[in-house]
Amino acid sequence: MDIESFCTYMKDEMTGWKAKSYDLIRNMEKASMGNDEKRAASIAEMGAIIERVEQILEKLETECPANWDSEKAELDNMICDIKETWREASAASPDDFD
Repeated sequence: MDIESFCTYMKDEMTGWKAKSYDLIRNMEKASMGNDEKRAASIAEMGAIIERVEQILEKLETECPANWDSEKAELDNMICDIKETWREASAASPDDFD
């Protein structure tokens, strides 16, 4: 996959994760779970990871390096981290979250 296609794909994926995070926050507030520190920390961690992913993608798009294997590996690991953090944040109420 070329760098441009990869960045486009990753941006779309980050948009999806932002939406899921927003929905989780809203569902937590509705269910009076807004004060749950562990979930709040997980959501904050997801936000930080998403922000870092977006920074790397911006750098890749701007610089368009010939060899971007290390950035791709880092981004792939960050996606795994987002998924794990998502599981932690939504674990309390599996019926309410996808």
